[in-house]
Amino acid sequence: MATCNHNNDLKSLDDLIAGLGGAVSGRQTTGPCGLLLEHLQAARRGLLGSTRGEYSLNLEQAKESVACIPDKHSRTTTRATLQGLIDSSAASSAG
Repeated sequence: MATCNHNNDLKSLDDLIAGLGGAVSGRQTTGPCGLLLEHLQAARRGLLGSTRGEYSLNLEQAKESVACIPDKHSRTTTRATLQGLIDSSAASSAG
């Protein structure tokens, strides 16, 4: 994976986690988006640990969990960001 893409993907994950009120690392969240935050944090760990399969799976699971975000604009933006990360991951795996 190219370092630039890796850094951009990491920043996107960190922004999503922070936007949902979660810490990049820390205790589990029990709020309505707790599952989404868990998937995002697991994806972040997978990206940093280069476990490509788990990273991709966690991104997919996070995308499936965005329904917990009550604001439609935020939900749509989060879904689009996650799809971009999924696409970036697929491109990195192919190349």
